[in-house]
Amino acid sequence: MLAGDPAAMLAPALRAGYAQLRQLPLLDGVPNELLVGALASGDLALRQVERDAIVADAADASGAAPPVIVLVAGQIAAGVFDATELAERKAEQAQFEQMTHDERESVSLIKPIPMARLAKKNVALFTDGDLWNSGAVQAARGAPIAFFATAPSTIVTLTQRLVADVAVRFPFFEARFRRAITLSRQRLHGITGVKQEILDFFVRQGISVSGESVRVRQLDRCIDCKQCEIACEERYGARRLTLGGYQLGMLDFVYTCRTCTDQRCIDPCAYDSIKFDPVKKEVVINDATCTGCSACAQSCPYGAIDMIDVEDGSPAFNKDFRARLEKAKALAFGPGTGRVARVRRIANKCDHCGAYGDQACVSACPTGALIEISAYDLFRERSPAIAIAARAGYDAELDPDRREVLPTYPFTEGVDERSGGSAKVRRGRWGPLLLWTVGIVAWLVALAEVLLRLYAPTMSYQYAQLRASGEFPTAELALQRVGFRSGNELAIQCGLVGTGLMIIAAIYPMFRRLRAFRWIASNTMWFDFHLMAGTVGPMFVALHSALKLSSWVSLAFWSMVIVAVSGFIGRYLYTQVPELSSGRELEQLDHERAFAHHRSRHPVAMSEIDRELWEHGQRAGRVAAHYGLVASLTWLLVEDLRRPGRWLARRSRLGRVGVDGKARRDLVRRTGRMLLIQRGAVIAPKANLLLNSWKKVHVPFTVLLTVFSAAHIYISWDRAW
Repeated sequence: MLAGDPAAMLAPALRAGYAQLRQLPLLDGVPNELLVGALASGDLALRQVERDAIVADAADASGAAPPVIVLVAGQIAAGVFDATELAERKAEQAQFEQMTHDERESVSLIKPIPMARLAKKNVALFTDGDLWNSGAVQAARGAPIAFFATAPSTIVTLTQRLVADVAVRFPFFEARFRRAITLSRQRLHGITGVKQEILDFFVRQGISVSGESVRVRQLDRCIDCKQCEIACEERYGARRLTLGGYQLGMLDFVYTCRTCTDQRCIDPCAYDSIKFDPVKKEVVINDATCTGCSACAQSCPYGAIDMIDVEDGSPAFNKDFRARLEKAKALAFGPGTGRVARVRRIANKCDHCGAYGDQACVSACPTGALIEISAYDLFRERSPAIAIAARAGYDAELDPDRREVLPTYPFTEGVDERSGGSAKVRRGRWGPLLLWTVGIVAWLVALAEVLLRLYAPTMSYQYAQLRASGEFPTAELALQRVGFRSGNELAIQCGLVGTGLMIIAAIYPMFRRLRAFRWIASNTMWFDFHLMAGTVGPMFVALHSALKLSSWVSLAFWSMVIVAVSGFIGRYLYTQVPELSSGRELEQLDHERAFAHHRSRHPVAMSEIDRELWEHGQRAGRVAAHYGLVASLTWLLVEDLRRPGRWLARRSRLGRVGVDGKARRDLVRRTGRMLLIQRGAVIAPKANLLLNSWKKVHVPFTVLLTVFSAAHIYISWDRAW
């Protein structure tokens, strides 16, 4: 210790804390002597807190003014609790803190339910550099609220007496403190309505302590084919993710490992079989040493680790999982191996396919519905500007935009990510566009040639070819040979191309199930090929027929039309049903709050909107109660066709009652979205029927089309020879 160093007067246990405090930007410039004195008196304290430790709460009976808390590192949340449950957790924490080292060693490593899940509502979240008055939230909410660590954290507590003294003596500190408190207050006041639900979800489901990214399913893009689960199971023998996780708005946070920042699954393992790989930034299980004790699975509060039976004869025996482990020689036991005895089951969890060049589940998704995305970009509990200010000690004035904090649109409108997000994925971005471009351009070229032959024969390719052949000495003779009808060469070529594309579209299920096809192209590519072939194929067949439908061959044509139309309806349903019947509670709450805001400023306009919503809601209710499946689908299609006209009429009505500019655009948009939500009353009860019923038309007529087309080709080919 250097001579004259103020820290020399501190007890040894406080000196390390003093060194850390001197690195805190908020206290930069505050004299050493003042900090030392505050540490010695207890007015200033630096604490290390474990996850789920209660930092402060309204039930403290000391009577002292609540301290100011600065979060140096980690994460602290504030939650509303049941008073009895909160008291029990406080008593357990106090008992644990009084235990000796040996007594703590005897306590089970499997922790109780996380505080974030015990809370009735999580109302605030603080991260590195944040500063707040621990009594402010309680005073504002008037409810039993406690601050707790969601991850291991380092905090600094300052008594209000110390804050007042330093602020008076050092204006620069007063300015920093004022900025910090103002930003915290603005953030807390802005977390209402939909934002409150988003924040509670963010903390409660452990996403706030997840790794760099989380895997989500976009409900408005998913066709529920389960290819992601199938691909995962094929790669590992047992699947490592399950759809239908915790849903927030239009996103499903699938059941899978999120690589928590505090990795609470690692500590309970007594065999060092689960570790955090700092290079891969992933928690990985060593299959060769896992004993199947299930401690890691029990300690994971999010159900991300499964125990898979590998012993033959067990009711839950998984032979594919065992085969993978045997191939890797991970089931060996005895001297010279990683385990002493035969293992009955092995822990299984997602490691983001760290040993592969792509993530099986994301690559297998045909529509791009399954993605990985940054949890912090998605939820954004504070803006980047606020984060920079917090880490810099609030040295500059800042006027944050409330819209940057906890944005609602990813959950109410969807994130519209098509390329897998941050996931490793084997998928061509331009392949689908190229397929559609080639298909449409080829059909347009054929159509142009047909039209030229019929209406401008001298400009057609056939005429130019005939003249170039030299077989026709005059233009008149060549023109007599120019034409288009069912059965000529161009029609036959269109028929062959169209039939080939329809066959490819019909056997699409084979493409997505057989591994050999997935080596050729991704499921996304095959799905887009299926859609393109099912669209462009009938267009070529229509040219082939020249619309001459008087013979039995018309059966094949109309079967094709039914297949194509039912395919379009199926695709329409798969994009509409999830959007209309899932995850709309958040969006509805958002619109209702916005309408309440507009109601005081534009009462006449809001009465018009209320009338439109009421009338539409009544119609939707009648359809839901009395219409059958086909009638409901017809109503849904008609409603979509009427949307543009309604939009124009609504915009005109609001303009006539004096609403203009930004307010009118907002009201028009929100009213349209509320009408869509009301349609959910019709769709929700019939969603599964709608999605399943179209296949009862699509599949049988696909079979009929195949039969009729084969017969037509056979007969025509036989006649040609």
